[in-house]
Amino acid sequence: MAYPAQHIEITGIDVNSVEKDSSFATAYAFTMQLSEMPNEAWTLAFSEEWKAITAARKLQLDVVGDRLRCIVSEGDDLRRVIQFAYEFVERINQRVPYYCAQLEERERREEAYRREVEKHIAQLRARLQAIASEFGQRRAA
Repeated sequence: MAYPAQHIEITGIDVNSVEKDSSFATAYAFTMQLSEMPNEAWTLAFSEEWKAITAARKLQLDVVGDRLRCIVSEGDDLRRVIQFAYEFVERINQRVPYYCAQLEERERREEAYRREVEKHIAQLRARLQAIASEFGQRRAA
């Protein structure tokens, strides 16, 4: 299966989505609308790239459907948070082709493994059939 290198954009900030979040005492969450729901490759790129930078940040970003959910502290500079989110989404768009290739390679390996398993199953069945026939002939004699 080919994984298209999807290009996602933040298309808006949902100002009505602000809610208290339980991540920490002063945590609040809000969402930003994405241009479309990200596919598997884009989501993988997002989660892997996010893991690489989370140690230095208290900010949390998560893809939830066609939205980007941001968890912030009430004292955070929201302009900087939003700017970072826009930049991070663009970074992901640049990295997506790499993750598409990774997913395609993983799929090729899994398919090769399935074919190998099926080959071994067929060989075992043939051996069992020969043994079953041999035992059936012994009983008839």
